[in-house]
Amino acid sequence: MIIQTQLAKNAKTLYRSGPAVREPRTPATVRLPSRYYGPSVQRGNGNSQNGSNGVPKPSNGRKTRKSANRSTLWSPWKLILLSILLGIAGSIYLTHVFQTQNTLREVQQLRREYERAHRVHTEVQRNYDRMTGPAEVYNRAASLGMISGGAADPVIVIER
Repeated sequence: MIIQTQLAKNAKTLYRSGPAVREPRTPATVRLPSRYYGPSVQRGNGNSQNGSNGVPKPSNGRKTRKSANRSTLWSPWKLILLSILLGIAGSIYLTHVFQTQNTLREVQQLRREYERAHRVHTEVQRNYDRMTGPAEVYNRAASLGMISGGAADPVIVIER
């Protein structure tokens, strides 16, 4: 209705072989021909071959592709390609997840082995320190019949 009113207000200029001729204004009550009431004029989205005033543009002998014929955005081959790519990406992701889980298991196993080896090393170090400590050495020497010589270096006192 808005377009019909605008068409009625605007006068069209037609160019022919002679001088320019102005058509008379169309009253708002006169119904325009059916070609002015296409789907784009009713919706007002401007995506058709019609101009801003609803009048069809000349095609100049060229065939134009109508956007209304394309009912879907995705063609079947695009959907197939997209699903294949998504499948490949999904399998790569799942492979990565399983490899990460296996790596985590290996790391945890190596950590347990390291901690066990560390405990064994600490225990052996304690036993060695106990066997080579001064108390053990004195007891062993006394059992072999050795006598303690006292302090190794006597204290030197200088008189003045």
